[in-house]
Amino acid sequence: MEKKWYLTCHKSGCSNLYKAQQALIQIEVHSLSPSIQTWRQRLDRKNKRAVIEPLFKGYLFTCFDPEKVHTRKIEHCAGISHLVRFANTIVPIREAVMQEIMRFPLCMNDETRTNHKITTSLKESQKEQIKNIVQQKEAHARTALFLAFLEAIQ
Repeated sequence: MEKKWYLTCHKSGCSNLYKAQQALIQIEVHSLSPSIQTWRQRLDRKNKRAVIEPLFKGYLFTCFDPEKVHTRKIEHCAGISHLVRFANTIVPIREAVMQEIMRFPLCMNDETRTNHKITTSLKESQKEQIKNIVQQKEAHARTALFLAFLEAIQ
């Protein structure tokens, strides 16, 4: 089997996201937590300020081969809550979906930028759905829509 991307839920809070990413590095599992820039009203002034926040709050993507790294090993990492299951089974995310997510500027890092392929096999309507999900202003709405999208294309 080869490495595939899976959706993983981390415990709440930014510190747990960072703990999870560090723990995953220790067991040689790649992770990706896409980010998005949003604007928040400042409490002390009338203007807004830019804020970088996770694209899908509470979730990160992990890339591993379940035959080499057991799923329990990932779920026991500090900061990790569980691997997301559909019909009680962990299901890899289609490569085309991951490629489309990695196309967004704040989603790229050194690892994804070097392995990024320009074309994806997603239908134009699916690409448009991902763009619409990313453009949602509310973090919880983005997450709910993305989970529904993943479940629909499985």
